Amino acid sequence: MAQLASAPLAALGATETLGIVGMGASHNSGHAVVAALAAAGRRAVNLTATDLLNAASGYQPADRYLVVSESGRSPEPIAAAEQLTAGARIAVTNVAASPLSRVVDATLGLGEVPDSAIYTVGYTGTLLAYALVLEHLGALPSDESLAAIPRSVESALTGFAKPATRAGEWIAAAAAVDVIGRGTSFASATELALMLREGLRMPSGCYESFEYTHGPIEAASPQTVVVMFGDGRELELLAPLTSRGVRVVLVTSVPSAESRAADPDLLTVVELEPTLVGIPRAIIEAVFAQLALSAAAQRRGIRLGDFTYNDLGTKIA
Repeated sequence: MAQLASAPLAALGATETLGIVGMGASHNSGHAVVAALAAAGRRAVNLTATDLLNAASGYQPADRYLVVSESGRSPEPIAAAEQLTAGARIAVTNVAASPLSRVVDATLGLGEVPDSAIYTVGYTGTLLAYALVLEHLGALPSDESLAAIPRSVESALTGFAKPATRAGEWIAAAAAVDVIGRGTSFASATELALMLREGLRMPSGCYESFEYTHGPIEAASPQTVVVMFGDGRELELLAPLTSRGVRVVLVTSVPSAESRAADPDLLTVVELEPTLVGIPRAIIEAVFAQLALSAAAQRRGIRLGDFTYNDLGTKIA
């Protein structure tokens, strides 16, 4: 908050478009910003940094930008930032004195908090930073629930332990995992799918919930686990999936969701507080995703952060 108070950041105009620029987990987190702003009637676009590198000279898809890199050393967002409008670039990074900070106009640091190799703490921290930045820019109304996020995370770490352990056991035994979600929860879905590939090295796919029914669902089988984040279309898929022997993990704020499954033994429900909405909800969903990943890794005997492929140029010195 102190950084925001001292940063020279003008309010985001009602007709201005905000662009989020990142790669990997940072790009995933941007989906939550776009959904939150869309719900408020504001324009935003989530941009893969390399899309900007392929664009014509002078191409500016937004009026203001959040350039995101947890390490501040990802080369693609740095190169993209150099092409964006001077005076309109805000970096969100864990390391304020990183190379990214040299090519933007303002930097908001997460405090150089210790993190895992797959950026778990940085991911949730980035989401919280978004919420605070959007409030500061006047793009979203003040949200009192943000002050309670530390307590909500602490509660989730204990309250989600049992369903996360069961979900982890199912995921560890699966041949593949499909992850779906809508709105800000789509960010949670994309991030879990990435962590499963990066952390467990297992096949995973991510789809918007309605898009999932337009073809991708056909590959779901008893060897598949489907993880769903949401309160609407997702519940309609419980009976079709469980009736065919597919194990489903549902993260929802809808009570008594178990009654909608054809076989409740094939369903694990993670209950969220109904008051959790928007970016705060995406933060708590990410906590569950990380707990489930950890449980699955323990079940498989995998040490998270031990990567097969290294030195691929995803970080600069």
